[in-house]
This record gives sequence, C-alpha cells and structure tokens, in this order.
Amino acid sequence: MHPLLGLIGFAFVSSVTPGPNNVLLWASGATFGFRRTVPHVLGTAVGLGSMALASAAGIAALVAAVPALGVVMRVAGSAYLVFLAWQIARSGSLHAGSAARPMSLLEGSAFQWVNPKAWIFALGAVTTFRPPAMDAVIGTLLIAAVMMVVIIPSAGLWAGFGNALGSLLERDRTRRVVSVVLAALVIATIALVWI
Repeated sequence: MHPLLGLIGFAFVSSVTPGPNNVLLWASGATFGFRRTVPHVLGTAVGLGSMALASAAGIAALVAAVPALGVVMRVAGSAYLVFLAWQIARSGSLHAGSAARPMSLLEGSAFQWVNPKAWIFALGAVTTFRPPAMDAVIGTLLIAAVMMVVIIPSAGLWAGFGNALGSLLERDRTRRVVSVVLAALVIATIALVWI
C-alpha cells in the first residue's frame, strides 16, 4: 500500500505542475470550453499510460541508447507546440464554424510521445514505483492504470481553469489578447522541452 500511495503522490505532482500539456489544456479550455477539451484530457491520460507500458517494455532504453532519437522527438515536439501556439493565437479572432478545433483524444495521446516531461514522468513511475514483489506485467499495468486515473482530474483541472478564464472573455478584443498571451505561454514551454 505504501508504494501505491507514493505512486499516487508522484503522479499527481508530475501531472498537475506546469508544462506543455497543462498550458495546452488551459488554452484549449479557454478557447473551446471544457466539454470540447475533454477528449484532449482523456488523450493525455491514454498517452501517458501507453508510455508507461512502452517504458517497461524497453523503448526508454532505446531512446537512451540512441541520443539522436531523443533529439528528433524534441524537434518534433517543439514544432508541434509552435503549430498549436499559432492555432491558439488565431482562435481568439475566429468565429464559430472556423477550422480551429481542440485536440482529439488521439492527438492528445500522440503529443505525449514527443513531450520530454511526459517521458520523465513515465520512466520515473515505472522505474521507481513498480512493486518488485509483484509480477512485472501486472505491476506495470497497475502503474499505467494509476497514472491514467490520477491524470484525468489534474488535466481536467487545467482545462477547467481555462474554461473559467474563457467564460470571462466576452469582448472579441479581450479574447484576442488572451489568445495571444496563451499562445506565447505555449511557445515559452518549448524551453522546457530542451532543458
């Protein structure tokens, strides 16, 4: 029971602290509302759970053994964040029916695979909290399930904060300014990818 409580605490702290995921969830909540951001919230959980499974299966060792693969992942993640920031900046002046939309479950899940903070989270959970007395497969499944369960409310919290912010923005000019600020915050998180 003690390792499980440690895992829950680790998962909560890792998932609720600021990073690319949470800034994107906040921006999506502000721009599109909480309900439309739910697939992104669920995608974050699915992506991190699948990364825990992959980490246990040895993909993390491959990334560590081939440093160029890690660089490619960071470049892809950074490029995707720039693209998302551009969409967020534009969304403040767009009207209903425009092409701008929140991330889908699949996109939210796939983003985790190029997010270095997510890799650190998944690797840390698997290497630190998998119970040694438990079968490796069952222990890994337990870790992935706990991570996913803990991530949903913490990611939902960020989307909810964004939604609350978005509901305060009724004037188009104010919404545009906030969209640009949120886009700038997404760009700023690129530094976290390279630290």
